[in-house]
Amino acid sequence: MNNKKDMNMGGASTTETTQPARPAKSIQKLMAERLNEEPDDKITRNIKDSIFCNLFSRPEYLIELYRALHPEDTETTSDDLTLVTLQSTFVKSIYNDLGFLAGNRLLVLVEAQSTWSENILIRFLMYLGETYHRYIEKNGLNIYNSRKIDLPRPELYVIYTGEWQNRPDHISLKDSFFDGQEYGVDITAHVIYDSMAGDILSQFITFSKVFDKKRLSYPNAPKKAIQETIRVCRQNDILKTYLEEEEAALIMIEIMDQKKALEFAFKEERAEGVAEGMAKGKAEGMAEGMAEGKAETVKDVAKTMHEEGFSPEVIARIVKLTEEEVLAILEEQDS
Repeated sequence: MNNKKDMNMGGASTTETTQPARPAKSIQKLMAERLNEEPDDKITRNIKDSIFCNLFSRPEYLIELYRALHPEDTETTSDDLTLVTLQSTFVKSIYNDLGFLAGNRLLVLVEAQSTWSENILIRFLMYLGETYHRYIEKNGLNIYNSRKIDLPRPELYVIYTGEWQNRPDHISLKDSFFDGQEYGVDITAHVIYDSMAGDILSQFITFSKVFDKKRLSYPNAPKKAIQETIRVCRQNDILKTYLEEEEAALIMIEIMDQKKALEFAFKEERAEGVAEGMAKGKAEGMAEGMAEGKAETVKDVAKTMHEEGFSPEVIARIVKLTEEEVLAILEEQDS
């Protein structure tokens, strides 16, 4: 399915703003929230998320994605596209899969999902607000002026790679949460299940489904599942050029290699957190103990990976921190 819209192009770019650091306990709780999922779900999703983010962070593939979404636009080039993806930091826990500007007229947010959830609309609302906030600050726009400001037109897409009987071509806040009634706010996201044969969207969706099948075929041999996924995809010209590079395989294998370590760390730190919380005798004490334990888990995994020779960039991708946050952890270790 393709959703086509006309546009005029210009030039713009955005950067993130710096916010004051939060107290240490808030940072620990924020890190803990990122570890709330069970390891199996987190690792599997992180592999596909990491491939999606890495693939479309590259200009040559981002322009292919744009052209799959807007085949009618033959003038836009990769130089006209600017990434505005929200990155996870200690002070900002909101982060998305992919955001980019096409000139200064179109803002595109794309999320990849393998599990159906209309809650993605709530997340889109948050991503859109934060992205516009940064765009306004970057471009020095005054929202308190009587003169209307110009904003890039938003387009929201869900790339769905799972199995779902109902296949709506779009979902909206109004229909999903407010029984179709008109209220003060509404957003609509286009849902893509497949695309034109051979285009970059079709290839990513196929890659995700091949990986899911191979993971089920080799439940006790994750690296074999990765190798087979890459072999089958390359053999069938699915993301072939991308998968011929070592980085794609390394991303998948490095995430899988952390599975057992994370599983063990989860069990140990959860036990310690519960014990400490019970000793304090308060529900908030238990929650705080678990949060602090999980925060230390992230630090321990980062330090262990560093000792094993992993680069800060790779560590950041695995533990869902920024490279700067990982470097701060490693500096703390050396001090």
